[in-house]
Amino acid sequence: MKGVLLDEVSVGFDGVAALSDVTLQIEAGEQLAVIGASGAGKSTLFRALTRSVALAGGRVVVGGHDLYSLPRRSLGELRRRIGTIYQAYNLVPQLSAGVNVSLGEVGEMGRLGTLRAFFAGPDAGLSRRAGAALEEIGLGDKAGVRTADLSGGQQQRVAVARLLVQRPDLILADEPFAAVDPVTTERVLETLLHLNREGATLLANLHDVEVARRFPRVVALREGRVAFDGPPERLTEEELARIYAGDPHGTENGEGPGPPSARPELEGSFRLAEGRDGVSSH
Repeated sequence: MKGVLLDEVSVGFDGVAALSDVTLQIEAGEQLAVIGASGAGKSTLFRALTRSVALAGGRVVVGGHDLYSLPRRSLGELRRRIGTIYQAYNLVPQLSAGVNVSLGEVGEMGRLGTLRAFFAGPDAGLSRRAGAALEEIGLGDKAGVRTADLSGGQQQRVAVARLLVQRPDLILADEPFAAVDPVTTERVLETLLHLNREGATLLANLHDVEVARRFPRVVALREGRVAFDGPPERLTEEELARIYAGDPHGTENGEGPGPPSARPELEGSFRLAEGRDGVSSH
């Protein structure tokens, strides 16, 4: 897949701007971390990249295709090349972890194959691939467990394992570490970077600024606009204070703004609000 272009993209909900004239050029195979306060527009940005929200202006080009001009069939084909991890995980809770991971292959199965995997389970080859993906993410013993019976962090890892089966060209990871512990964060990050090394373009919405600093390029949104775009070395404390200024979850004891990773006691409340992008929700 070729790169991604957002050209003066604007999105609004009920007259309130979620994105305003956002322009970003992302090269194929790039690693990009997106940061910003709650309501800055991060999740809406990702939704624009899958045509899951209407544009008020601008254009989105993914893999050389004008996303919002594609006919429905072509849109479906392109979406199958995009792997997503959302905060809601998008798993089927009644199905086992192994079957959920196998559904990463849905784009190659065809309609009958998908129905067969859904109701009768995947074939032996796909089952082995799903098992290997779960093993890589540390859930090799959970293949037969219903996803509804797994913890939030385990469900997050199942969603990552599904990407290993899908092998997408573009990965949109919306808070992929929000529900996992530090050790699991390292394992999930390494899995995403492994897919990136194999050629996938990786975009990650991140709450933790220190994790974002490990990416070669960081983009920060503030009030729906690009407030920073560059290497992590340029992401100074002054820049962070400007990016998070006014965020109710970005202050400690009223002493001033700062990135959320610096205030562990606020972590839960920050994550609860994360992903809303003002008045949008998903």
